[in-house]
Amino acid sequence: MSQPIIPADACGAVEFNTLDFCLNMPVLYTPDHPQFEMPDLRELVENPGFASEATTLGGLLEEYESSTGFCFALHDPPKYFRYFGNDFKPEFILVDIHVMRNGIEICPKQALDFPLEPNDVVEAGVLIC
Repeated sequence: MSQPIIPADACGAVEFNTLDFCLNMPVLYTPDHPQFEMPDLRELVENPGFASEATTLGGLLEEYESSTGFCFALHDPPKYFRYFGNDFKPEFILVDIHVMRNGIEICPKQALDFPLEPNDVVEAGVLIC
Protein backbone atom coordinates (compact mmCIF):
# COMPACT_ATOMS: atom_id res chain seq x y z
CA MET A 1 0.00 0.00 0.00
CA SER A 2 1.34 3.44 -0.82
CA GLN A 3 0.91 6.43 1.40
CA PRO A 4 0.34 9.79 -0.27
CA ILE A 5 2.81 12.53 0.54
CA ILE A 6 3.74 11.76 4.11
CA PRO A 7 3.22 14.54 6.65
CA ALA A 8 6.34 15.54 8.57
CA ASP A 9 4.83 14.34 11.84
CA ALA A 10 3.94 10.87 10.52
CA CYS A 11 6.65 9.31 12.67
CA GLY A 12 6.24 11.25 15.88
CA ALA A 13 9.35 13.11 16.91
CA VAL A 14 11.46 11.99 13.96
CA GLU A 15 12.93 14.93 12.06
CA PHE A 16 13.07 14.81 8.29
CA ASN A 17 16.23 16.87 7.81
CA THR A 18 18.18 13.81 6.66
CA LEU A 19 17.41 10.86 4.43
CA ASP A 20 17.01 8.66 7.51
CA PHE A 21 13.26 8.13 7.21
CA CYS A 22 11.18 6.27 9.74
CA LEU A 23 9.66 4.27 6.89
CA ASN A 24 11.66 1.44 5.43
CA MET A 25 10.36 2.02 1.89
CA PRO A 26 11.55 3.56 -1.36
CA VAL A 27 10.75 7.27 -1.53
CA LEU A 28 9.97 9.22 -4.73
CA TYR A 29 10.56 12.93 -5.42
CA THR A 30 9.12 14.66 -8.48
CA PRO A 31 8.89 18.21 -9.87
CA ASP A 32 5.61 18.66 -7.96
CA HIS A 33 6.90 16.96 -4.82
CA PRO A 34 10.58 18.01 -4.61
CA GLN A 35 13.02 16.82 -2.01
CA PHE A 36 14.06 20.36 -1.10
CA GLU A 37 12.37 23.75 -1.21
CA MET A 38 13.36 27.28 -0.24
CA PRO A 39 10.03 28.93 0.59
CA ASP A 40 11.54 32.10 2.03
CA LEU A 41 14.88 32.04 0.12
CA ARG A 42 16.76 31.77 3.42
CA GLU A 43 16.13 28.27 4.65
CA LEU A 44 16.34 24.97 2.81
CA VAL A 45 13.41 22.73 3.78
CA GLU A 46 13.47 18.98 3.14
CA ASN A 47 10.18 17.36 2.18
CA PRO A 48 9.31 13.78 3.12
CA GLY A 49 8.44 12.58 -0.39
CA PHE A 50 6.13 9.81 -1.58
CA ALA A 51 6.79 6.49 0.15
CA SER A 52 5.74 3.18 -1.35
CA GLU A 53 6.13 -0.52 -0.75
CA ALA A 54 6.77 -1.01 -4.48
CA THR A 55 9.61 -3.36 -5.36
CA THR A 56 10.21 -2.04 -8.90
CA LEU A 57 10.54 1.38 -10.50
CA GLY A 58 7.42 0.75 -12.57
CA GLY A 59 5.43 -0.21 -9.49
CA LEU A 60 6.53 2.97 -7.70
CA LEU A 61 5.53 5.16 -10.65
CA GLU A 62 2.14 3.41 -10.93
CA GLU A 63 1.40 3.92 -7.23
CA TYR A 64 2.40 7.59 -7.46
CA GLU A 65 0.15 8.07 -10.50
CA SER A 66 -2.86 6.40 -8.88
CA SER A 67 -2.40 8.37 -5.64
CA THR A 68 -1.74 11.82 -7.12
CA GLY A 69 -3.13 11.96 -10.66
CA PHE A 70 0.27 12.91 -12.07
CA CYS A 71 1.47 10.74 -14.93
CA PHE A 72 4.75 9.35 -16.31
CA ALA A 73 5.12 8.21 -19.94
CA LEU A 74 8.14 6.80 -21.75
CA HIS A 75 9.94 9.28 -24.01
CA ASP A 76 12.13 8.66 -27.05
CA PRO A 77 15.17 8.46 -26.82
CA PRO A 78 14.72 5.63 -24.34
CA LYS A 79 16.25 7.32 -21.33
CA TYR A 80 13.81 9.98 -20.19
CA PHE A 81 10.18 10.17 -19.13
CA ARG A 82 7.41 12.63 -19.92
CA TYR A 83 5.90 13.93 -16.69
CA PHE A 84 2.34 15.22 -16.98
CA GLY A 85 0.55 17.34 -14.39
CA ASN A 86 -2.71 16.26 -12.83
CA ASP A 87 -4.66 18.88 -14.78
CA PHE A 88 -5.17 16.72 -17.92
CA LYS A 89 -3.31 19.17 -20.18
CA PRO A 90 -1.18 17.79 -23.02
CA GLU A 91 1.94 19.69 -21.88
CA PHE A 92 4.66 17.70 -20.16
CA ILE A 93 8.09 18.13 -18.58
CA LEU A 94 10.99 15.86 -19.51
CA VAL A 95 12.46 14.17 -16.44
CA ASP A 96 15.40 11.86 -15.85
CA ILE A 97 14.98 9.29 -13.08
CA HIS A 98 17.88 8.47 -10.78
CA VAL A 99 18.03 6.17 -7.78
CA MET A 100 20.25 6.97 -4.80
CA ARG A 101 21.25 3.74 -3.06
CA ASN A 102 23.85 3.56 -0.30
CA GLY A 103 25.53 6.76 -1.54
CA ILE A 104 25.63 5.61 -5.17
CA GLU A 105 23.59 7.29 -7.92
CA ILE A 106 22.08 4.82 -10.41
CA CYS A 107 20.39 5.78 -13.68
CA PRO A 108 17.94 2.97 -14.56
CA LYS A 109 16.81 4.85 -17.69
CA GLN A 110 13.40 3.40 -18.66
CA ALA A 111 13.85 0.01 -16.99
CA LEU A 112 10.46 -0.22 -15.29
CA ASP A 113 11.46 -3.62 -13.91
CA PHE A 114 14.46 -2.06 -12.11
CA PRO A 115 14.38 -3.53 -8.58
CA LEU A 116 14.00 -1.10 -5.69
CA GLU A 117 15.36 -1.62 -2.21
CA PRO A 118 13.67 -0.35 0.98
CA ASN A 119 15.88 2.70 1.53
CA ASP A 120 16.17 3.85 -2.10
CA VAL A 121 15.60 7.51 -2.86
CA VAL A 122 14.16 7.93 -6.38
CA GLU A 123 14.31 11.36 -7.99
CA ALA A 124 12.50 12.35 -11.18
CA GLY A 125 14.52 15.47 -11.97
CA VAL A 126 13.73 18.05 -14.60
CA LEU A 127 16.20 18.16 -17.49
CA ILE A 128 18.16 21.38 -17.37
CA CYS A 129 19.39 21.45 -20.95
